[in-house]
Amino acid sequence: MPKLFAISPLTDVITEGDTKTPLYKVDLRNLSRAFCGALFLALPLHFTMEMWARARVIPAWALVLIIIACYFINVGFAFYSGFKGKTDQQVPWLDALSSMGIGLAASVITLLLIDQIGPEMSVDIILSCIALEMVPTSFGASLAKSQLGSGDSNDSKDLTKNWSRDKTKMIASLLGGIMFAFNVGATQEPITIATSAKSLQMIGIILFSLFVSYLMIFMTEFEENEEDAKGIMGPSWAETVICYAISLVVSAALLWMFGYLTPETPLSVLLPWIVVLGYATTLGGSAGRLVI
Repeated sequence: MPKLFAISPLTDVITEGDTKTPLYKVDLRNLSRAFCGALFLALPLHFTMEMWARARVIPAWALVLIIIACYFINVGFAFYSGFKGKTDQQVPWLDALSSMGIGLAASVITLLLIDQIGPEMSVDIILSCIALEMVPTSFGASLAKSQLGSGDSNDSKDLTKNWSRDKTKMIASLLGGIMFAFNVGATQEPITIATSAKSLQMIGIILFSLFVSYLMIFMTEFEENEEDAKGIMGPSWAETVICYAISLVVSAALLWMFGYLTPETPLSVLLPWIVVLGYATTLGGSAGRLVI
Protein backbone atom coordinates (compact mmCIF):
# COMPACT_ATOMS: atom_id res chain seq x y z
CA MET A 1 0.00 0.00 0.00
CA PRO A 2 1.56 3.36 -1.00
CA LYS A 3 2.42 5.87 1.70
CA LEU A 4 0.57 9.15 1.76
CA PHE A 5 3.43 10.90 3.52
CA ALA A 6 7.17 10.34 3.57
CA ILE A 7 9.65 12.11 5.81
CA SER A 8 13.15 12.69 4.50
CA PRO A 9 16.09 13.03 6.92
CA LEU A 10 17.30 16.63 7.20
CA THR A 11 20.80 15.37 6.42
CA ASP A 12 19.75 14.40 2.89
CA VAL A 13 21.35 16.36 0.07
CA ILE A 14 19.32 18.13 -2.63
CA THR A 15 20.81 18.78 -6.07
CA GLU A 16 20.04 22.27 -7.34
CA GLY A 17 21.64 22.74 -10.73
CA ASP A 18 25.33 22.12 -10.21
CA THR A 19 25.08 22.67 -6.46
CA LYS A 20 24.36 20.12 -3.75
CA THR A 21 22.62 21.57 -0.71
CA PRO A 22 21.67 19.86 2.57
CA LEU A 23 17.91 19.43 2.92
CA TYR A 24 17.77 21.43 6.15
CA LYS A 25 19.27 24.45 4.38
CA VAL A 26 16.71 24.15 1.58
CA ASP A 27 13.88 23.98 4.12
CA LEU A 28 15.24 26.93 6.09
CA ARG A 29 15.51 28.99 2.90
CA ASN A 30 11.95 28.10 1.89
CA LEU A 31 10.55 28.92 5.33
CA SER A 32 12.53 32.17 5.50
CA ARG A 33 11.18 33.15 2.07
CA ALA A 34 7.63 32.39 3.21
CA PHE A 35 7.99 34.34 6.46
CA CYS A 36 9.42 37.40 4.73
CA GLY A 37 6.79 37.18 1.97
CA ALA A 38 4.05 37.03 4.60
CA LEU A 39 5.19 40.28 6.21
CA PHE A 40 6.01 41.93 2.88
CA LEU A 41 2.43 41.64 1.68
CA ALA A 42 0.43 41.94 4.89
CA LEU A 43 2.34 44.22 7.26
CA PRO A 44 0.40 47.36 6.18
CA LEU A 45 -2.83 45.63 7.24
CA HIS A 46 -1.39 44.97 10.70
CA PHE A 47 -1.06 48.75 11.02
CA THR A 48 -4.64 49.42 9.86
CA MET A 49 -7.13 50.38 12.56
CA GLU A 50 -10.10 49.06 10.58
CA MET A 51 -8.62 45.55 10.68
CA TRP A 52 -8.44 45.72 14.47
CA ALA A 53 -11.99 47.08 14.66
CA ARG A 54 -13.51 44.59 12.20
CA ALA A 55 -11.90 41.67 14.04
CA ARG A 56 -13.88 42.64 17.14
CA VAL A 57 -17.29 42.56 15.44
CA ILE A 58 -17.04 39.61 13.03
CA PRO A 59 -18.94 36.67 14.57
CA ALA A 60 -17.09 33.45 15.33
CA TRP A 61 -18.99 31.40 12.73
CA ALA A 62 -18.01 33.91 10.03
CA LEU A 63 -14.35 33.71 11.07
CA VAL A 64 -14.51 29.92 10.73
CA LEU A 65 -15.86 30.28 7.19
CA ILE A 66 -13.17 32.87 6.42
CA ILE A 67 -10.41 30.53 7.61
CA ILE A 68 -11.80 27.65 5.52
CA ALA A 69 -11.96 29.92 2.46
CA CYS A 70 -8.45 31.14 3.29
CA TYR A 71 -7.13 27.60 3.05
CA PHE A 72 -8.56 27.01 -0.43
CA ILE A 73 -7.37 30.41 -1.64
CA ASN A 74 -3.89 29.53 -0.41
CA VAL A 75 -4.10 26.26 -2.34
CA GLY A 76 -4.75 28.34 -5.46
CA PHE A 77 -1.83 30.66 -4.71
CA ALA A 78 0.40 27.63 -4.14
CA PHE A 79 -0.39 26.34 -7.64
CA TYR A 80 0.66 29.66 -9.18
CA SER A 81 3.55 30.56 -6.90
CA GLY A 82 4.21 28.99 -3.51
CA PHE A 83 7.21 29.57 -1.29
CA LYS A 84 9.36 26.60 -2.26
CA GLY A 85 12.20 27.18 -4.70
CA LYS A 86 11.47 24.18 -6.92
CA THR A 87 8.11 23.18 -8.36
CA ASP A 88 8.87 19.50 -7.83
CA GLN A 89 9.09 20.22 -4.08
CA GLN A 90 5.60 21.73 -3.98
CA VAL A 91 2.50 19.98 -2.66
CA PRO A 92 -0.14 22.74 -2.83
CA TRP A 93 -2.68 21.10 -0.50
CA LEU A 94 -0.04 20.77 2.24
CA ASP A 95 1.86 23.95 1.39
CA ALA A 96 -1.36 25.91 1.99
CA LEU A 97 -1.42 24.64 5.58
CA SER A 98 2.24 25.60 5.98
CA SER A 99 1.49 29.10 4.65
CA MET A 100 -1.33 29.51 7.15
CA GLY A 101 0.92 28.35 9.98
CA ILE A 102 3.64 30.79 8.94
CA GLY A 103 1.05 33.56 8.56
CA LEU A 104 -0.26 32.74 12.04
CA ALA A 105 3.23 33.01 13.56
CA ALA A 106 4.02 36.26 11.75
CA SER A 107 0.69 37.79 12.78
CA VAL A 108 1.04 36.82 16.45
CA ILE A 109 4.56 38.27 16.65
CA THR A 110 3.56 41.50 14.90
CA LEU A 111 0.37 42.04 16.89
CA LEU A 112 2.29 41.51 20.14
CA LEU A 113 5.02 43.94 19.11
CA ILE A 114 2.56 46.69 18.11
CA ASP A 115 0.50 46.18 21.30
CA GLN A 116 -2.71 45.03 19.60
CA ILE A 117 -2.97 41.83 21.62
CA GLY A 118 -1.97 41.29 25.21
CA PRO A 119 -2.82 39.50 28.46
CA GLU A 120 -5.33 42.19 29.45
CA MET A 121 -7.54 41.37 26.45
CA SER A 122 -10.19 38.66 26.32
CA VAL A 123 -9.31 35.41 24.62
CA ASP A 124 -12.13 35.89 22.09
CA ILE A 125 -10.77 39.22 20.88
CA ILE A 126 -7.19 37.94 20.73
CA LEU A 127 -8.20 34.94 18.65
CA SER A 128 -10.36 37.07 16.36
CA CYS A 129 -7.56 39.57 15.73
CA ILE A 130 -5.04 36.83 15.03
CA ALA A 131 -7.43 34.90 12.78
CA LEU A 132 -8.31 37.91 10.62
CA GLU A 133 -4.73 39.19 10.30
CA MET A 134 -3.52 35.68 9.52
CA VAL A 135 -5.53 35.62 6.29
CA PRO A 136 -3.55 38.21 4.26
CA THR A 137 -0.32 37.15 5.97
CA SER A 138 -0.78 33.59 4.77
CA PHE A 139 -1.43 34.95 1.26
CA GLY A 140 1.96 36.65 1.41
CA ALA A 141 3.61 33.39 2.41
CA SER A 142 1.94 31.53 -0.46
CA LEU A 143 3.03 34.22 -2.92
CA ALA A 144 6.58 34.48 -1.59
CA LYS A 145 8.20 33.07 -4.72
CA SER A 146 6.44 35.61 -6.93
CA GLN A 147 7.25 38.49 -4.58
CA LEU A 148 10.80 37.68 -3.53
CA GLY A 149 12.08 35.30 -6.20
CA SER A 150 13.16 31.67 -5.95
CA GLY A 151 16.38 31.43 -7.87
CA ASP A 152 14.65 29.34 -10.54
CA SER A 153 11.90 30.89 -12.65
CA ASN A 154 11.91 28.27 -15.41
CA ASP A 155 9.47 25.89 -13.76
CA SER A 156 7.30 28.35 -11.83
CA LYS A 157 4.17 27.57 -13.90
CA ASP A 158 4.57 23.79 -14.17
CA LEU A 159 1.75 23.11 -11.73
CA THR A 160 -0.76 24.91 -13.96
CA LYS A 161 0.58 23.87 -17.37
CA ASN A 162 -2.16 21.26 -17.86
CA TRP A 163 -5.00 23.65 -17.01
CA SER A 164 -7.21 25.05 -19.74
CA ARG A 165 -6.69 28.70 -20.63
CA ASP A 166 -10.17 29.59 -19.32
CA LYS A 167 -9.48 27.93 -15.97
CA THR A 168 -6.08 29.59 -15.66
CA LYS A 169 -7.44 33.04 -16.47
CA MET A 170 -10.49 32.81 -14.21
CA ILE A 171 -8.59 31.52 -11.18
CA ALA A 172 -5.77 34.03 -11.70
CA SER A 173 -8.32 36.86 -11.91
CA LEU A 174 -10.04 35.62 -8.76
CA LEU A 175 -6.79 35.29 -6.78
CA GLY A 176 -5.35 38.56 -8.07
CA GLY A 177 -8.52 40.42 -7.16
CA ILE A 178 -8.53 38.97 -3.63
CA MET A 179 -4.84 39.73 -3.12
CA PHE A 180 -5.12 43.37 -4.24
CA ALA A 181 -8.54 44.30 -2.86
CA PHE A 182 -7.97 42.78 0.59
CA ASN A 183 -5.78 45.79 1.38
CA VAL A 184 -8.68 48.14 0.63
CA GLY A 185 -11.73 46.10 1.61
CA ALA A 186 -11.16 46.42 5.36
CA THR A 187 -11.00 50.20 5.28
CA GLN A 188 -13.84 52.69 5.57
CA GLU A 189 -12.83 54.62 2.46
CA PRO A 190 -14.79 52.58 -0.16
CA ILE A 191 -17.95 53.06 1.92
CA THR A 192 -17.31 56.79 2.22
CA ILE A 193 -16.64 57.13 -1.51
CA ALA A 194 -19.76 55.16 -2.45
CA THR A 195 -21.89 57.29 -0.15
CA SER A 196 -20.73 60.60 -1.63
CA ALA A 197 -20.42 59.59 -5.31
CA LYS A 198 -23.17 60.64 -7.70
CA SER A 199 -24.90 58.34 -10.20
CA LEU A 200 -22.81 59.59 -13.13
CA GLN A 201 -19.64 58.99 -11.14
CA MET A 202 -20.74 55.41 -10.40
CA ILE A 203 -21.31 54.82 -14.11
CA GLY A 204 -17.91 56.34 -14.75
CA ILE A 205 -16.28 53.96 -12.24
CA ILE A 206 -17.87 50.96 -13.99
CA LEU A 207 -16.78 52.09 -17.45
CA PHE A 208 -13.29 53.05 -16.30
CA SER A 209 -12.89 49.71 -14.48
CA LEU A 210 -13.74 47.88 -17.71
CA PHE A 211 -11.37 50.12 -19.64
CA VAL A 212 -8.49 49.52 -17.21
CA SER A 213 -9.13 45.77 -17.31
CA TYR A 214 -9.03 45.77 -21.11
CA LEU A 215 -6.00 48.05 -21.18
CA MET A 216 -3.89 45.98 -18.78
CA ILE A 217 -4.58 42.61 -20.34
CA PHE A 218 -4.72 43.38 -24.05
CA MET A 219 -3.72 46.87 -25.15
CA THR A 220 -0.31 46.80 -23.47
CA GLU A 221 0.34 43.21 -24.62
CA PHE A 222 2.22 42.30 -21.46
CA GLU A 223 1.89 38.61 -22.24
CA GLU A 224 0.85 36.88 -25.45
CA ASN A 225 -0.14 33.27 -25.95
CA GLU A 226 -1.48 31.51 -29.04
CA GLU A 227 -4.06 29.73 -26.90
CA ASP A 228 -5.45 33.01 -25.53
CA ALA A 229 -7.91 33.18 -28.44
CA LYS A 230 -9.44 29.82 -27.54
CA GLY A 231 -12.25 29.07 -25.09
CA ILE A 232 -15.02 31.14 -23.59
CA MET A 233 -12.62 33.91 -22.56
CA GLY A 234 -10.91 34.00 -25.94
CA PRO A 235 -12.42 37.23 -27.32
CA SER A 236 -11.03 40.37 -25.72
CA TRP A 237 -14.43 41.71 -24.75
CA ALA A 238 -15.46 38.37 -23.19
CA GLU A 239 -12.40 38.16 -20.95
CA THR A 240 -12.83 41.78 -19.90
CA VAL A 241 -16.49 41.34 -18.95
CA ILE A 242 -15.97 37.97 -17.21
CA CYS A 243 -12.98 39.27 -15.22
CA TYR A 244 -15.03 42.30 -14.17
CA ALA A 245 -17.91 40.08 -13.07
CA ILE A 246 -15.47 37.98 -11.00
CA SER A 247 -14.13 41.19 -9.46
CA LEU A 248 -17.62 42.29 -8.39
CA VAL A 249 -18.26 38.91 -6.75
CA VAL A 250 -14.94 39.14 -4.91
CA SER A 251 -15.78 42.70 -3.80
CA ALA A 252 -19.15 41.60 -2.41
CA ALA A 253 -17.52 38.69 -0.57
CA LEU A 254 -14.87 40.95 1.00
CA LEU A 255 -17.45 43.52 2.09
CA TRP A 256 -19.48 40.72 3.68
CA MET A 257 -16.38 39.28 5.31
CA PHE A 258 -15.52 42.57 6.97
CA GLY A 259 -19.09 42.97 8.19
CA TYR A 260 -20.13 45.87 5.97
CA LEU A 261 -22.73 43.90 4.00
CA THR A 262 -25.60 42.14 5.73
CA PRO A 263 -28.90 40.65 4.51
CA GLU A 264 -30.56 43.89 5.68
CA THR A 265 -28.36 46.15 3.51
CA PRO A 266 -30.58 47.92 0.93
CA LEU A 267 -29.78 47.23 -2.72
CA SER A 268 -29.39 50.97 -3.34
CA VAL A 269 -26.56 50.99 -0.78
CA LEU A 270 -25.08 47.60 -1.55
CA LEU A 271 -24.48 48.10 -5.28
CA PRO A 272 -22.45 51.34 -5.01
CA TRP A 273 -20.23 49.79 -2.32
CA ILE A 274 -19.53 46.78 -4.55
CA VAL A 275 -18.85 48.95 -7.61
CA VAL A 276 -16.39 51.20 -5.76
CA LEU A 277 -14.43 48.33 -4.26
CA GLY A 278 -14.74 46.56 -7.61
CA TYR A 279 -12.51 49.24 -9.13
CA ALA A 280 -9.60 48.06 -6.96
CA THR A 281 -10.52 44.40 -7.35
CA THR A 282 -10.61 44.73 -11.15
CA LEU A 283 -7.10 46.13 -11.19
CA GLY A 284 -5.84 43.21 -9.12
CA GLY A 285 -7.78 40.66 -11.15
CA SER A 286 -6.45 42.05 -14.44
CA ALA A 287 -2.90 41.91 -13.17
CA GLY A 288 -3.45 38.53 -11.50
CA ARG A 289 -2.37 36.33 -14.38
CA LEU A 290 0.68 38.52 -14.92
CA VAL A 291 2.09 38.65 -11.40
CA ILE A 292 0.80 35.53 -9.62
